[in-house]
Amino acid sequence: MTIGEIVSFYRKYQNLTQSELAEGICTQGTISLIEKGLRTPSVELVTMISTKLGISLDVFESNNFYAPQERYVTMLLNQLESLVNCRDYAKMSPLLTEDILNQCCNNPITKQQFLCYQGIYVNYYEKKPLKALEIYRQALQETNITAFSTIFDLPKHKKQFSKIETLLISGAASCYYLTAHYEKAATLFKIAYRNIDYIDRQLSTQILGTIYYNACKNLKALGEYDEAVELAEKEILFESDRKTIYRSAEIFLNLEKSLPCRII
Repeated sequence: MTIGEIVSFYRKYQNLTQSELAEGICTQGTISLIEKGLRTPSVELVTMISTKLGISLDVFESNNFYAPQERYVTMLLNQLESLVNCRDYAKMSPLLTEDILNQCCNNPITKQQFLCYQGIYVNYYEKKPLKALEIYRQALQETNITAFSTIFDLPKHKKQFSKIETLLISGAASCYYLTAHYEKAATLFKIAYRNIDYIDRQLSTQILGTIYYNACKNLKALGEYDEAVELAEKEILFESDRKTIYRSAEIFLNLEKSLPCRII
């Protein structure tokens, strides 16, 4: 891949506009020219862009962006997502070894994805939400330059998030839900499901339905039934638009136990 293709790939992956990437670095027009291959950026400019994108300079220096190792990691991450969609957490274990993380996930994006699924496994299969919460924080740090000690500091530095970042924020919210910290969970769930509107149609958005589902359960725990139903209705529209009923029917069945007169 060319430098411009790499910049475009990581910018879109993190759901940034050209203007947002350019802010504090250069003009939007410069980013546009770089992505189109009409301008070769200086080493200084590439360094600033890579820093803002949270990726290593090695990515730009490699001539084998789609090397066999990269294809392997892509296949592995797709398999992990499929297992999460099926909630077949037990089969995730052999794919989540430290060797794979250290040897194969050699850039912030793939490492972040790997940690996302590791957190899901730890939270839902090992039943260790506090351990999972730290994994989610570590993963979010991969694509955010400013250090933060808790996930609640993250929104101060960023307003829109990529698909994986959105899942990580929702995963952290689930950790708080499972430890009965419903108010904290609600804050993070709201950030996550509001951000869905900003995410372009990336490959496999089915898993995002889980955010609505878990947020609805948390609202039910808070006694916010009307808001829960409103969010569940939004989930139906989201999933219908993507021709799936991943979690929408399930959440209405869950809510019906509390609102038999409202849910028909």
